[in-house]
Amino acid sequence: MAPGKVLYPSVFVVDSKMKPPPLPPKPGRRQRKDAIQTLLVILVCVALCGMAVEACFIYHLFTSKENSTSPGEPQIGMRKQGKDHAVTPKQKPLGEMKPSKPMAQLTTGQVPVNGVVLWHETHQSILHHVKHKANEGKLIIEKEGYYSVYSKINFKEDSIVFSHSVLWETLRYVGKEILLLQSSRLHPKLPRLRTIDNSYLSGVFHLYKGDAVFVRVKNCTLVLSNAAENYFGVFMV
Repeated sequence: MAPGKVLYPSVFVVDSKMKPPPLPPKPGRRQRKDAIQTLLVILVCVALCGMAVEACFIYHLFTSKENSTSPGEPQIGMRKQGKDHAVTPKQKPLGEMKPSKPMAQLTTGQVPVNGVVLWHETHQSILHHVKHKANEGKLIIEKEGYYSVYSKINFKEDSIVFSHSVLWETLRYVGKEILLLQSSRLHPKLPRLRTIDNSYLSGVFHLYKGDAVFVRVKNCTLVLSNAAENYFGVFMV
C-alpha cells in the first residue's frame, strides 16, 4: 500500500426480494391485438346497422297496414274493393255447367218411324261430346270408353206383345245391328181393363268413336208420346 492513499473495499448490496424489470412487448403480438380489436369493432357496427334496417322495415310494414285499413280514407278502401270485385270471376248462371265426361239425354214426343224412336232436343236435353242424328234417332259416340246406356218407354197395355230394345251400330261390324238390351211384354186380353206400363233398360258397354246407339219398339201405336215419361241417354263411366 503506498503511503498517503486510503483505499476502501467495494461493497455490493443484493436485495433478494426485487424482481427483474419486465421485458418489452414483442412488436408482432401488439399488431395482431390491434387488428382483432378493429375487426370486432367493425362486426359490432355491421350488426347494429342490420338491426336498424330491420327495425325500419318492420315499422314500414305496420304503418302500411294501418294506412290500408284506416277509416279516414274511404276512397282508397272503395278502390280496393272495386279491384277485388273486378278480379273475382263472374258466377255462371244456373244450367250452364258442363258435365265432366261425355253424356247425352233426350226425351221423345214424336211418333216412331219404322219402329225407331225419334227424340226431341229441348232446353232440358244434354249433349256433351255426343252427337244426335235427329232424323234417325241415333246417338253418335265421339270418344271411346265405357258407357252406361239407358232407355225408358211408357206404353199402353194390350193383348199383344210389346218389345223395347236398344241396338248398337259400329264400323267394326258393317251392315249389322247388334242387340244390346231388350225387354218383351205379353199382356193377356183383359175385358174392360186397360192400364199403363213402362219398360226400362240399362247396361254398361264399351263403345268406340263413331259408334251409334238407338231405340226400337215393336207395336209403336202403344207408345205414349210424353216427354216426361220417355227418355234415352248415355254417359261415360
